[in-house]
Formats: sequence, structure tokens, C-alpha cells
Amino acid sequence: MISLRMVGTEVSALSAAALSMPLRFVLEHECFDPTASQPPLVFVHGFFGDPTNFLLLRRYLVSRGIRTFTSFSYGPRIDYQRLACRLGDVIETVCLATGAAEVDVVGHSLGGLVARYLVEMTPSSRIRRLVTLGAPYFAQPLPVQELAIFAGPDLFIPPPHPLYGPCSRYRAERVVVVPECGYWGLLYHRDVLRETAGFLCARGGELPAAPLALEAAS
Repeated sequence: MISLRMVGTEVSALSAAALSMPLRFVLEHECFDPTASQPPLVFVHGFFGDPTNFLLLRRYLVSRGIRTFTSFSYGPRIDYQRLACRLGDVIETVCLATGAAEVDVVGHSLGGLVARYLVEMTPSSRIRRLVTLGAPYFAQPLPVQELAIFAGPDLFIPPPHPLYGPCSRYRAERVVVVPECGYWGLLYHRDVLRETAGFLCARGGELPAAPLALEAAS
């Protein structure tokens, strides 16, 4: 059910994304901190997106100790297989530049699909943890290192069905559905910021479980 509140927050989120785009000319796209304890983070925007889409999320993650990051950007295109190869090259470059063995990735929409395909195509990829925001999905199970966050009433990428979707039979998967949130709102919603930071910053070898249950499809 799409509420007036959700429509209002989605319009606000889209306006924020549009108004922030001029900042791309002054935005620091790379920040390498050799003293950082967290792995480097790579942001991957969506179709017709821009690195500035992650400004609020980036600021939030910096406040929680993630201080090494870069952005993978591309022009409007949908050949996610080739984009995944380019993303893999960027990740290798980041690892060489920072001396890190692995990176974390946050991808919105098509950007999440690109990163997920890289993980599936290259099991030995350097992606330690992956957070996807409203990323398209298919029948195969999601990678075990992925936290998939969806907007409950998203008209573009609806959340997977809790019984028949790609996450129904695999307890290792992590799926979060955020109510009262839309496609663009995933970039700004407080629950998305909190869950992304918690997943990326969790200590130890065990990946944290998603705290929010998957909603049943209507």
C-alpha cells in the first residue's frame, strides 16, 4: 500500500538526489586513510545515478569509522555483465593502492546487480561484504555475503516474495524490507543507514543477521 507519507518522502529523496548532482564537480570521490581499520568501501550508483547519490550514506559511514572509500561510476547502460568486469578492475586497483586484501561494496539498483554478478561470476572476488539497495534479483539464491535491502512499496523493484523469492530456502541470506520507503528513499532512510553501517562494521568472522523480517507479499 502506497501512502501519502511515502510519496512525500520519495519526492523529497528524489529532489535531494537531483540537487546534489552539481556537487560532483567538487566532491572528493576517493578518500584513502592508511590508518583505517575497516576495509575500503566502493559505492556503485544505479542507472542514471551519480556518485553524489551516496553523500548522506557516506557521511553516516564515515562517522562510524569507514574512512577509506571510492566510487565506481558509469554512463547509462544496462549491460551489467561488462560493468561487473570493470568494477572488478576498479576493486583490484583499490586493493593495490591501499594494500587491502578485500573491499566492501554498496550498490543501489543496477549498481547492486553489477556487484552481485561480480560475486557470482568470481567466487574468489575481493568483495568481503556487499550491501544492495533495491537491486534487481533473479531466481538464484543471493550471495551469502550480501545484505539485500528493499523498499516495501517500491514500484520499480518490489521486494522478493517471502516464500517463493530467491531468499526463501536459504537461511544464510539476509533480506531487509523497509516500510514507508521508496526507490530513491533507500539512499536516505534512517533504517537503511543504520542497517548498512551495522552490517559493514560488525566485527568477527560471522556475518550479522538482518534484524528486520521480510514482509509477506500482498
